[in-house]
Amino acid sequence: MKLRNFTKTGLMILLCGLLAACQTSGLKPGSIQTNYAPSGWTKKTKNGVTGYICQPPVCKSDRAIGYGPIRVSGNFEKEIKENDISAELFNAVANVYNVAAKGKTRMSITRRVVTKTYAGFDFSGYIHDRKGRVWLKGRFVVQENRGSVIFSGARSRSVANTYFNRYIRNTTIRRLP
Repeated sequence: MKLRNFTKTGLMILLCGLLAACQTSGLKPGSIQTNYAPSGWTKKTKNGVTGYICQPPVCKSDRAIGYGPIRVSGNFEKEIKENDISAELFNAVANVYNVAAKGKTRMSITRRVVTKTYAGFDFSGYIHDRKGRVWLKGRFVVQENRGSVIFSGARSRSVANTYFNRYIRNTTIRRLP
């Protein structure tokens, strides 16, 4: 798996999100702070997307963790907190995309996340590449009119979930003035 595939994945996820009518993108620099950097993993940054990639023989199979900007309009955080934009709405749009993708892609929102510093949604799903399925687990993070996506990808659903949870445990998302 290459960083480019995960960039494409991030773009595909955005299609499911109804996040058009762009104003700003990405959380303010320094909002996402992590001490996640396992030994043997390669850190790459391109076009605003930062990824940590591990390939054999360091890891048993390809896996990656990443985060990057998403474009949002208006006070999206408030809309999520007030449940005006719900997981059900996102899943309705995702289902249209899933049908159009003819089984090659599947995404769904698994839960709404509301904290003191941000609001967002967790998602899961998969995409197909030349080698088969790449399972994804991630979170849309929104602060007012700025957003980012944090995601994990692996050939196994359980590995993607495990690494996403490890990354989130080692990451702090702050609200900057």
